[in-house]
Order: sequence, then structure tokens, then C-alpha cells
Amino acid sequence: MSKKIGFKIVKEDKESKARIGKLITAHGTVETPYFMSVATKAVGKFIGPDSYNEVCDGLICNALILSLRPGVDVIKSFGSIHKFMNFNKPIFTDCGGFQMLRDSFMHDRSKNGIQFNDPFSGQKFLLTPEKIMKIEEDIGADCVMMLDDVASYGSSKAEYERSVENTHKWGSDSRKYHTKKDQFLYGIVQGGFYPDLRKKSAEYINSLNFDGLAIGGVAIGETREEMYVAIKSSIPYLDVKKPKHLLGVGSPDDIVECVALGLDTFDSVFPTQTARHGTMFTFEGRIDILSAKYKFDKNPIEKGCKCYTCKNHSRAYIRHLLKLGEAEGKRYATIHNTYFMNELMRRIRKSIRNGTFKHFRKSIVNAYRRNTNPKQLIGINVKH
Repeated sequence: MSKKIGFKIVKEDKESKARIGKLITAHGTVETPYFMSVATKAVGKFIGPDSYNEVCDGLICNALILSLRPGVDVIKSFGSIHKFMNFNKPIFTDCGGFQMLRDSFMHDRSKNGIQFNDPFSGQKFLLTPEKIMKIEEDIGADCVMMLDDVASYGSSKAEYERSVENTHKWGSDSRKYHTKKDQFLYGIVQGGFYPDLRKKSAEYINSLNFDGLAIGGVAIGETREEMYVAIKSSIPYLDVKKPKHLLGVGSPDDIVECVALGLDTFDSVFPTQTARHGTMFTFEGRIDILSAKYKFDKNPIEKGCKCYTCKNHSRAYIRHLLKLGEAEGKRYATIHNTYFMNELMRRIRKSIRNGTFKHFRKSIVNAYRRNTNPKQLIGINVKH
């Protein structure tokens, strides 16, 4: 018998579209808004299930890459991705459409699907909606993404139109081939940075009655202004009762702004990618821990933080390890930023409950945008 899954809204903010929800999955219920860490290959860079179980509520893996290594047959022999990696909280899987932006993967595409190069074997293979649905069902994630067509930043409008056309066909096919009843299937909205294409795509994807809805094709090198054009042009046409996911965006200030727009779940490598390069997240803003001023600093990365790193090590020590390029330094930094993102989401939910989200949102935006330009580029997210 399939386990009951669903999504329900339990609290709405009076001054924005922010809300608290409950995402009920086969591997437990999580409160939204929440952020999932990226474990592309069933592991992150310098972080694994031992730390994930301590510091985060959920993960997102990449079904395409896992199907290449270790292979679906290996994961299926364990029963599910959860048992394979020993992580018993909700897991999402992405479909692999994002790999279209990577030269090492992408070969060609047609209305039937995407032709990829296998970076491990060098062989070409065709990824279709039917194939990825079978892969994602066999892997056994709680929430899975349809196959979508991701056009690269700077493409012509005609290319974005082709991307939308393929995405819509593949979305319909994905709905047809997906059969696992205890698994959320998410539709993905494309359309680049053109409001008319975003509206068209959101309306069509919404009409297919997916379990959840996602906005894709952002964090691919565009400006922040363009990113918000894409997001704001999509949301009005998506069912407010469905859980809504934003693919690839992970800066704390963008998270609180997108929660205010009504988005529920997020994933990105940004927090861990920046950690490895010395950028630590705190509730007072970013810290460049490689700066000379932290050479003798005996304080933790953030006072009061309960992550393993802050309870055991100083800023000076983390700086020392990162300066040396030591793997353990990257691990400690990654643990902190991963814990921070989970704590950020907890405080967002608390502020919505208390009616103080407006003030909390402002504090985070002010802390993280003191010296930023709205036209700055949102870098390509290489997670998938």
C-alpha cells in the first residue's frame, strides 16, 4: 500500500505571500519553507550523510548522474537512495536537464529528448521523459522533477521558445510515464527572462496538474534583476495550493525575498561552494574568513551557532586550514554554511508564525546586500 503524501498550508503571512506548509512525504513530514542541501552523487563535496543527518532536513540528488554511476541497479538493490546512502529524511532528485549547460555532457536535443555524452564512458545516450521517469522511480526519491529543456543564458528568444516547446512536450510525457503514487512529481517552468514566455510556460505546466511546481532556468549567469523577472513572471500563474520549488538559488537574501513571493522549497550549491572558498554565512552578513583580520581571532564563525564547527573551532583555525588548502578546513566550513541555511529556514518559519517576517526579511536583505549591485551576475550553478 502506498504511503499518503501531500502538502498543506498551515500559516500565511499577512504582509507578503510567505507561508508555512507541511510537505508530507514517504520519508517524513518537513515544514516549509525549507532548504535542501545538494548531494549530486549521493554525497556532497567535503560533506556526507553523517553530517547531513545532523545539519539538514532534506537533500537533492541528481538522477541522471546517479544512473551513470553507481547505476540504478546498484541503488535499487538497496531498496532506495535513502538506504543506499543511509539518510532517512526526504530526498528530491533532479532530472538532469541542467546538464544541458555543461559542455562535457551536452551533445544535442530534439523533441524526443536530450542526447548526452556519458563523461565516464564517452558513449552517447538519449535521455527521454520515459527513461528519466523510470530512473527516478527506481531510485526511490520522495520528490522528483520532470525532464525539462534548459536554454543557456544569452540564447535568442527563438531558442528560449524552442526550450519552452520541448519542456511542455516533455512535461506532458513525464506525467504520462510517472506511475509511483507515493512520490511527488514536479513540473518545471521555463521561458528564460521573457515575461510572455514565462507566463505561457507557467500556465501550461500548471494545467498538467503536477503534484508540485518548480521554477527552473535561473542562476545560470543572469543578473539579479533578470532572475526576479523570471520568477515574478511565473508565480502568478501557478496554483497557490501546490508546493513551489525554486531550482538553483541559495543566497540568504534571495531566499527570504523569494519566500516573500510565495516559494516554499529551495536548493543550491551556493552555500557550500562559497564555504570552500572562505565565505562564511552569519546572521550579520558574510564573513571572508581568509581576511588577515581573522588570523588571531579566537571566536567561532558565529557566536551562538550550534554547528559542530562553531562549537569546536575558531575563526583563526578555519582560516589556517583553508589557507593551507586542507580538506578538513573545507569540510568544517561546509558544515557551518549548511547548518546556517537550515537555521535560516527555521527562523523564517518562526518569524512567519510570530508575524515578524517583514522585519526578519529586512534584516537579512540589509546584512547581505550592503555592497551589492542589483545588476550583478547570478553565477552558473554547477550542482546538477
